[in-house]
Formats: sequence, structure tokens, C-alpha cells
Amino acid sequence: MTKQVLYCRATGLIIEWQDTELFAYAAPTVANGALPITAEQWVQKELPHLVFNGELTKVETPQPSPSHYWDGTQWVLSLADTAESESLDAEQLCARVDAAADSARQVIAGDPLLTLEYARAATDAQAFKDEGYPKKAVPLAISAWVVKGRTAKQATDEILEKAAQFNESLLTLRTLRLKAKEKIKAHIAKGKMDLARDASDEAVMAIGNLLMVQEV
Repeated sequence: MTKQVLYCRATGLIIEWQDTELFAYAAPTVANGALPITAEQWVQKELPHLVFNGELTKVETPQPSPSHYWDGTQWVLSLADTAESESLDAEQLCARVDAAADSARQVIAGDPLLTLEYARAATDAQAFKDEGYPKKAVPLAISAWVVKGRTAKQATDEILEKAAQFNESLLTLRTLRLKAKEKIKAHIAKGKMDLARDASDEAVMAIGNLLMVQEV
């Protein structure tokens, strides 16, 4: 025999049709095999083939996807491969949403030390408000904001308002992220990959819009 096919031992898929009379080919790797073929088989090399049970087999259609395998008569979808593929797709789309949310969180929160400072100021402001804004016991964090004609009460209310906006933004961001990931997983579980991608795109866009509102 002067002709052979190089094929994958794991899947039976044809890698290359080889004419050993014209070319010298390297020995196959452990993962691949070489199968001698007849002149009649060589003539039909343009048609879909694979190696099944050690024989070159002509198939009516090419392999639909990497998750399909030949059972001797037809292509069959491998449920295990499909589940693994869906799991990877879900992880990638969810990771995209997480990355967008992480970047947005850094923009909203800013410097971690300043975030702690603002949180402490908000705590002091709330305590000051709960005590009825006593004029003789204004916390340092409040008095530092009593400028440009602000009273201690106005400064306190502004600090609390900003803290509420900050917390609301983080809560909105968290809600967007978690809901989007649940949608993605639900769509993929139903085999609706397009809807899963749409959910990921919509979440990333919504996160971007949230940042735009913060900058206004």
C-alpha cells in the first residue's frame, strides 16, 4: 500500500490523507495512528470519513461538533462533553460580568483608605444626628465639613446623603452582577446560548451605565 490516512485514535477523525509514494511522512505520535487504504478509498477522499473499529468508514455528514461521536451508524451527541462545554461557557460569561463589576467597584469605591475615612465619618454623622445635633459636641469629621456657610446639621446630612448614595451604588452593582450570573446559568442550562450571551452583554452595559451616572 502506498496510501494511508493519519487519524486521531481518540475520535477517529481523519487528520491527513497521505500518499507515501510521493512523500516521506514522520511516524505518527502516540495519540495518532496511520491506516493503509485502498485506491478506491483514496478516490473518495473528498467525502467525509473517519476511522471506526480500525476501518476507514464513510459518513454521510461531517462531525457536527466536537461533542459528537460516531456510534457506527450516526453521529451522537455526548452528554458528558456537552455538560463540560456548557460549564466552561457559563464560567467564561460569568467571569466577564465579574470583571466588569470588579472594575466598576474600584471606580466607585476609589482609594481604600479614603473609603474607610468616609465610612468613619458617616458613622460619626449618624451618631451625631441620633443625639439631636448637639452644638457643643460636634465630631471632628463633621466640623471639618462645616465650611462655606454650612451648619453642623447641614454637614451631617450631606455626609449621610453621600454615604447612602455610595452604599446604594454598591448594592445596585452587586444586584446587577448576581442577577446576570443567574440568568446566564439558567439560559445555558436550557441550551439557549444566544440568550446567555445577551444576558452577559446587557449586564456589562448596565454596569457601564451605572458608572456614567456616578460621574455625572
